[in-house]
Amino acid sequence: MSERSNSIFSHTIVAGRISVFAGAMLAMFVYCHAEAAAQVLAIAPSADSAQFLPSAPEAKMSGASSSADVASMHTRGASGAAVTATSNGAVASPTQKYIEPGQIAPTLTAGDKALLGVKNAFTPFEAAGWFATTGYSQVTNSSPNYGTDRGAFGQRLGASAIRGSSEDIFSDSVMANFFHEDPRYYRMGPAHNFLVRLVYAGTRPLLTRMDSGRATPNFAQLTGTLGGAALTNLYYPQANRSMGQTMETFGGSVGGSALSDVVSEFYADFVHMFRHRNN
Repeated sequence: MSERSNSIFSHTIVAGRISVFAGAMLAMFVYCHAEAAAQVLAIAPSADSAQFLPSAPEAKMSGASSSADVASMHTRGASGAAVTATSNGAVASPTQKYIEPGQIAPTLTAGDKALLGVKNAFTPFEAAGWFATTGYSQVTNSSPNYGTDRGAFGQRLGASAIRGSSEDIFSDSVMANFFHEDPRYYRMGPAHNFLVRLVYAGTRPLLTRMDSGRATPNFAQLTGTLGGAALTNLYYPQANRSMGQTMETFGGSVGGSALSDVVSEFYADFVHMFRHRNN
């Protein structure tokens, strides 16, 4: 086995160990925080609770759903109580990251947020982001600087997966509980102006809503992303381990999140347009 192959193998083993360790620590922290939040803050609703976040922007503006429409609905929290709906909108799953126009978004418990973050961290959509980030870094030979050969692509892909999943879990599972923020994305839908939707989607990494529905800076995503960027100092090449490199990673991840939200906002439109043209 060549020296280069030995180096790739060693980096892969190290990255894997770091991933397992980080995942275990995050899981322990999330579980403890969720339990404490549920007991101390009493945020876990009972099966008879009627606490709901505002519905998606489209439903709210069009009047498709109102507090009267959802007054008799139930949420499903970490305890597994059933979700039922009575009127205009379907109820979103408590672990659903993207809320469609007209859907009803139930209040999330601490356990719901913990599960949502872990589930969303490993979806095909997120994996596509890992490959896109890896491809760009490989072509431009940018951070993390593993080189440009085939082995470097594998190393970059592993690092991208660790960074992306850790940022998602930090943001949605941990910090969203800490700051009492709603980690979900509410799609506006095609009834709104293109530019309004573009600006709305692009600013979601900076602006979000509290569990109560009140608008707030997106502290959960910003601090979670910063934590994930800081974690790269454990597995990135030595040349990429510095405060400047960490902040560059942080900035790139925030920009990537904005792009991801834009894609999520308009994805259904493109699919509909494609199907319409083929019919």
